Amino acid sequence: MKIDANQLTNEIMRALKDYEKVTEEAAARGVIETADQAVAELQQANPPGSGKYRSWDKYNRGWKRTKLTKDRKGVYVECVHNATEYRLTHLLENGHAKVNGGRARAFPHIAPVAEKAQESLYQNIMKNIQQ
Repeated sequence: MKIDANQLTNEIMRALKDYEKVTEEAAARGVIETADQAVAELQQANPPGSGKYRSWDKYNRGWKRTKLTKDRKGVYVECVHNATEYRLTHLLENGHAKVNGGRARAFPHIAPVAEKAQESLYQNIMKNIQQ
């Protein structure tokens, strides 16, 4: 069986477009899964030593993710943020100046989750491609 060069080119291009659709859907699902994992971890996060100050329940319940979007470069974007107590995130993560001098203790709880999410994003995308 002989195949014309144009037919071969067309078949290769069709196969690549099909693979592009599969990988694009897998990337979207991977980004959503990673954001959901990050939200779940942040909702359960109580940094060491934080319990003696007050309950973190209201703060932890506020973690949400935005709707999946695609930017101009074709990159999927999903933002994890605190919808209710957004003013506290920076202050708790980095500490802040006190009224009577000195600094309040920092409770790093966002950075470790962000690092873990960056590491697991690739694994989630690859898992979805292989399905």
